[in-house]
Amino acid sequence: MVLLSGCELGTDRVYMEMYEAMNTNSDALENGMKDRIRSMEEAVKRKPDYKALVPAAHQIEKLTSDFSDFVNDLDKRLDERAFKAINDDEIKDKIVAHRHKIIDMLKALSGNKVLWIKDEEIQNLIELHFFPNGTLPLINGKPFDDYSFEKQSITCNKAILAKQKNDALILAKIAVDFLGSHIGSTIMCGFSKPIIVSSPKTTFITKGETFETNIFLYYSNNIYHNQMKIKVNVDGKEMPVVYGAATYKTKPTVYGKHNYDVEILVLNPFNNKTEITRKTFSFEVGERCYE
Repeated sequence: MVLLSGCELGTDRVYMEMYEAMNTNSDALENGMKDRIRSMEEAVKRKPDYKALVPAAHQIEKLTSDFSDFVNDLDKRLDERAFKAINDDEIKDKIVAHRHKIIDMLKALSGNKVLWIKDEEIQNLIELHFFPNGTLPLINGKPFDDYSFEKQSITCNKAILAKQKNDALILAKIAVDFLGSHIGSTIMCGFSKPIIVSSPKTTFITKGETFETNIFLYYSNNIYHNQMKIKVNVDGKEMPVVYGAATYKTKPTVYGKHNYDVEILVLNPFNNKTEITRKTFSFEVGERCYE
């Protein structure tokens, strides 16, 4: 029998917590995207000039569903200990292809004079979310090209793959929200209590590394965040908000579990009152066991 060290056991626990959190986020994002597309369908009945946006949104949903199915299949095979399921090139190609396919879908609409989708707007989305600073985001704190799924543990791979699915859904949400914002009016179906979502690059870092996460609100109905007044505070400090999301970064110097308190204030457009939602998240600082 192989005995695991305390470091390995602790790391596996953190990865499983990350896995569960990412899957919860993904379920909420997937349901929210479906709701947004349904609202777009209703909106274009009143404004048929914008009907080209709906099939584009459905195509983005389909592209993301295919990527999610790919990750879910890998996750199932990892549970079955099918180690050959993990292939660095295949996984990385799928991640990159999903991003490019959504970008191509948006660019295909930029020539439509009715929709008024500008090339500069799409480029802003690309630079902010799809390829920040012209590159892919880090994977578990490592540069995209340097990270190897093949060399990681099952629990680490399950967590990081769940994170990739979560990120894909966030990008799809951003793209669908972007399309919906061009219909010509804010789409709202009431104003329910939102859920705060935190999507970190990783929930485990080594001491001296930077912890980074994107924070935003998820609604069970359909409200486009880039048309709402939102304020995000983390541990009492206000964070800049871009396209409805704030980025929080910190570099802890102490080992152990670290909590961060998120407070989001949003103006309710129906009663003109400020609604406040709060939630506490955590990450862990320690020594990395896997290389």
